Amino acid sequence: MSLDRLTPVREEARELAEHFAALGFRVFLVGGVVRDALLDLPLDTDFDLDLTTDAQPPTVKSILENWADALWTQGERFGTIGARRGDRRVEITTHRTERYQPGSRKPEVAFADAIEVDLSRRDFTINAMAVELPDGGLVDPFGGDSDLADRRLRTPLDPEATFSDDPLRMLRAARFLAQFELAAEPALIAAMSAMAERLSIVADERIRGELDRLLSIADPGPGFELLFETGLAERVLGPVGDGVAAVDRLGRVDDDPTTRLAALLADAGAPADVQRALAERRATTAVSRAVAAILNSAHQAVDQPPNDQAELRCWVVNAVPHVNESVAVASALGGVGPLAADIAALMEAEPDLCGPPVLDGEQIMALLELEPGPAVGAAVEELHRHRLDSGPLSAEEARAHLLAWRDSQAAK
Repeated sequence: MSLDRLTPVREEARELAEHFAALGFRVFLVGGVVRDALLDLPLDTDFDLDLTTDAQPPTVKSILENWADALWTQGERFGTIGARRGDRRVEITTHRTERYQPGSRKPEVAFADAIEVDLSRRDFTINAMAVELPDGGLVDPFGGDSDLADRRLRTPLDPEATFSDDPLRMLRAARFLAQFELAAEPALIAAMSAMAERLSIVADERIRGELDRLLSIADPGPGFELLFETGLAERVLGPVGDGVAAVDRLGRVDDDPTTRLAALLADAGAPADVQRALAERRATTAVSRAVAAILNSAHQAVDQPPNDQAELRCWVVNAVPHVNESVAVASALGGVGPLAADIAALMEAEPDLCGPPVLDGEQIMALLELEPGPAVGAAVEELHRHRLDSGPLSAEEARAHLLAWRDSQAAK
C-alpha cells in the first residue's frame, strides 16, 4: 500500500519536524491518518496532526512556543502538548505507555524512548503504525499494513494485555471491525469474552462516546454481532433480548443513530424500562427520552395499529417529533402495512395537524367567558379531541363546537 496521500501532510509538517531534528529529536505522524492513507481513503481537510516524539514535554512546549499561533498544556502531565497554527490543530505526545491498574478508573502513563514501545501499547495493529517526518518511511513493527490488506483485526501484543491496558478497546474493536470490514482474530474474540467484566472500570461517558461512534458508521451490524457474541452488548446497552433479532432490526432502519439504538432495544422491555436502563448507563436525557418515545409509538403501531383516520391522526400527534423514526422501528419489529403511505397522505391532506390549534387559550376564554383555570384546560382538550376525530376545522367551526360543548356540559 502507498503513502502518497500523505505528501501534503508531510510538507505541511516539514518545518515543525525540522525544528525537532535540529535538536536531535525524531517526530512521527500517527493515528487514523496513517491507516486511512494506506487504505487510499481521502483525507479530510480539517484533520488534526497527531504526532509522537522522543522529546520530553518541556522540550516539545519550547519548540511549539516558537512555531505555533496558540498553545495549550492541559495534557502536559500525560505527555501531550496541543497547539494551533493557522487553521490546523496539532497534538504532540511524548512516546508513552498507558495502562489501567486493577480496579482503577484512571490510566497510568509512563514515557518511553522508542517509537516501537509507544506503538506496542496502541489498540490494534492497523493503528500501531507511524510515519517519520518529514521524509521517513513507514514504521510498522506489528504488521498493520499486512493486516489492512488481509482485512484482519489483531492487537499488537496479546489481546489480554492490550485490553487490560484500556478495556474500552474492546468496544473499539467492534467499531473498527465494522467500519473497515475486518475479521477478528479468534484470540481477540476469546479475550473479549473472557474480559467483558473488565469494562466496568471504564467511565460511562467514554463507553457512551464509543457506542455513539459505532452507531454512526455506515453499517454497524457486524460490530454489534461481535458485541453480542462476546457478551459485551448487555454491559453496554442493558438487557437486549435476542441478539440475532436485534442486529436484524438494526439492519432494517436508516442511518440515524437514535433510531438504530431504538431498533436494537425494541425487545428489551417496556419503553420506560429501556429509558431507565439507558439512564443508568449515562445516556443523555435527550437520547433516553427519544428512544423511549420511539419505542412507545412503534409498539403501539404494531400492537394496536390505527383503524381509521381519527386513530391515525391521534397516533401521528402522539409520535411527534419522532414519526418517521417510530414508523421505521415498527416496520423492523414486524409488518405495519401501509402505515408510512397512510401517514404521508394524511400529512399532505392535513398539513396543520401538528401545528397550533385554530383557537388559542385566550380566544377560548373570550368565547366561553372563562377565567384562567381548569375549565380552560378542559375546553382546550375538547377542541383538540374534536380536531382529531373530525379533521381540519375553521375558526368558525371550532367556535360553534365549543359553544355547543359548553351548553351540553351545563345541561348535565
